[in-house]
Amino acid sequence: MNQTIAKKEILPPQSKVALFYLALVLAALIWFTPVITLVLTALKDAGDFARNGAFSLPKSIRWANFGEAWETGVKNYFWNSVIVTGFKVPIGIVIESLAAFALTHMHFKWADRIFTYILIGLIVPMQMTLVPLTLLMNGLGLIDTLVGLTILYIGFGVPFGVLVMRGFFRTVPVAIIEAARLDGCSWFGIFYRIALPLALPAVVSLCILDGVATWNEFILAQIFLRSDELRTLPLGLVQFSTQFATQYNQLAAAVLIAVVPIVLVFLFFQRYFVAGMGGGGEIEQILSLYSRRWASTGRNAPHYKI
Repeated sequence: MNQTIAKKEILPPQSKVALFYLALVLAALIWFTPVITLVLTALKDAGDFARNGAFSLPKSIRWANFGEAWETGVKNYFWNSVIVTGFKVPIGIVIESLAAFALTHMHFKWADRIFTYILIGLIVPMQMTLVPLTLLMNGLGLIDTLVGLTILYIGFGVPFGVLVMRGFFRTVPVAIIEAARLDGCSWFGIFYRIALPLALPAVVSLCILDGVATWNEFILAQIFLRSDELRTLPLGLVQFSTQFATQYNQLAAAVLIAVVPIVLVFLFFQRYFVAGMGGGGEIEQILSLYSRRWASTGRNAPHYKI
């Protein structure tokens, strides 16, 4: 009977695996085609691009495109994005982590209602808030300032950040929190010494997601930034393409300058990102880390059933 079934199989398991990986390679080539086209265009001169198009190999590699794009205006846009992202991401994560920890483990009145109210920020479209935000920012004198744009980014990032961090903090065993409280540890001490170190994968994942979203944000920057010297990269690239509509080689070089930093950050923290999106790992790993931290104080860690 088994031999009959085996004869009916069209392909052996090895061939199925080979076809699967072949399909993955073809899918990767399709997804990487825009990136390859972008790189080829950035390495050509204007004449080569006009004659041979974007899909041909460059006749000669022209690295000067990157320098010219940088000096033309990308340098200013790049550092504006670095400043906004550099302030927004850490400040936002601190606020989101504190709020998520309080809503998860500090059982106070209306905690669930407050969490629901925060999640409303994920439901309300950004476009509905633009008019009242414009009036508010104008009244505060924060229109056309990087400070005002950073505050807006922090506010819009809080709902998602609280949702991610709360989901991770819920995996921390309650017994650890109770033991720390019995030892006289304050709530901030529990957050800083126990919960936050355990949530490092989630923090790194949130840093990547938040950093990419801030780095690529366009709508708020377009509305609240008026001066050319304050433009961030996405908004600056639009102006760049308008100014150099026929010089696609410099535009492609400018896009690569904007993309490469965030890709390198993602590749460097990739393993933390995967762990953070996995929901916090196993409870045994959390207890093992807690036991090591407890042992560093010279005492034996208590055993709890979770």
